[in-house]
Amino acid sequence: MKSCKHKREIYNELRNNKDPNFRVYYRNYSKLLSTVIKKAKRMEYDKCILYSHNKIKTTWGIIKKEVGRSTSRIEISAVKIDGKILNNQQEVVGEFNKYFANVADKIKRHVNKNSIPMNDQKNEVNFMHYMNQDFINSYPNINYNCSTIKEIENIIKSLKPKNSCGYDEISSIILKLCSPFIISPINYICNKMLRGGVFPDRLKYAIINPLYKNGDTWDVTNYRPISLLTSFSKIFETIIYTRTLEHLNKYNILSSEQYGFRKGLKTDNAIYKLTTEILNSMNNKQLVAGVFCDLEKAFDCVDHDILLTKLKFYGITGKDQALYESYLSNRYIRTVIHKNDVNTVSSEWLNIRQGVPQGSVLGPLLFLIYINDLPKVLNRFSTPVIFADDTSILFSHSNINDLSRNILTTIEILNRWFRANKLSLNFNKTHCIQFKTKATISDTFTINYNNNF
Repeated sequence: MKSCKHKREIYNELRNNKDPNFRVYYRNYSKLLSTVIKKAKRMEYDKCILYSHNKIKTTWGIIKKEVGRSTSRIEISAVKIDGKILNNQQEVVGEFNKYFANVADKIKRHVNKNSIPMNDQKNEVNFMHYMNQDFINSYPNINYNCSTIKEIENIIKSLKPKNSCGYDEISSIILKLCSPFIISPINYICNKMLRGGVFPDRLKYAIINPLYKNGDTWDVTNYRPISLLTSFSKIFETIIYTRTLEHLNKYNILSSEQYGFRKGLKTDNAIYKLTTEILNSMNNKQLVAGVFCDLEKAFDCVDHDILLTKLKFYGITGKDQALYESYLSNRYIRTVIHKNDVNTVSSEWLNIRQGVPQGSVLGPLLFLIYINDLPKVLNRFSTPVIFADDTSILFSHSNINDLSRNILTTIEILNRWFRANKLSLNFNKTHCIQFKTKATISDTFTINYNNNF
């Protein structure tokens, strides 16, 4: 601050002092001060990122600040429903809650019946057709072992210290402070859950905060639901998660083409795999193309009956499967709109009948299990690279017509699999890209899948 003040003093003096040497001094001082400020700012940003509990979020916050993008929360004052503007705050929050609770039903009702040619719709198959076709081995049944006080203690220690909380208004910070006094009863309840196959009902309630994405601020579809579960729920879910993941890893069940939500794997690995496959095919004088798929609300559209059947297929049976059924059933959400730091408007509780819980520990793992058989369906003509629900499929061939035919065949298989698993492929945001070199720039094709692609 003193240096900036001194710079202003020099500038004011320079207006009356025409000495060239004094002007040079001012310029040099300004450059030096600018360099010092930049370095100080960088050091401060580095410190913020280093000590942040969410480094990616902090980094993007800094980037948005530097490029001038607003990071402030959009105040929700009204919504437009069927052309009618609602500004009563209780009605507004109620419409948001209804949208978030029923979005999957709406998507499934509007799945394009023409996404599979009419003459082929009779040939659609059940999702188990793909499971039985592509998985030969039967997997041993899992048996969840009991939790221990030490395990509960380590889970609580691993929770990120946050002030945010679920409907019970108990943050992870408070939970950590209280942990020495409550570890024993928590461990007792966890073991009762594992033995009985029943997930506690009071841990199935989530608070939803609408987060604006883009577009019309009156349109509820332009908001993303940010879900807040209780901190206690994360303890119980982690107990189940570690045992399930151990079983999946022990028998190498998860597909190697899946890079999302897996320890030691990240987007860099998926991108490296994608680019390596493309470059290798080009070096082998092959024609290369990729199909990049977009699914509509994939996590929200997970069918519980299908998921439970797949869990059983992979060896999660009996009371352990019943525990997952209990975990998925009777879940409720309530949307909350913050008017300021003090006042909030809350909706009624609504039941969620499908999808995996957002903001949960188990949700991502359950989704990986749900789509685990997809890569085996695609491996015949292509190389799939999947990150959670983002599905990229690479094709290569020496002949342009065969390449085009393989792409079309795979899209048909892909779309049938999605429909069998009650997921919706968004053709408007699904794209086919041909990767060319100078030698193959004249080799071009078009894909037309039932006028949708």
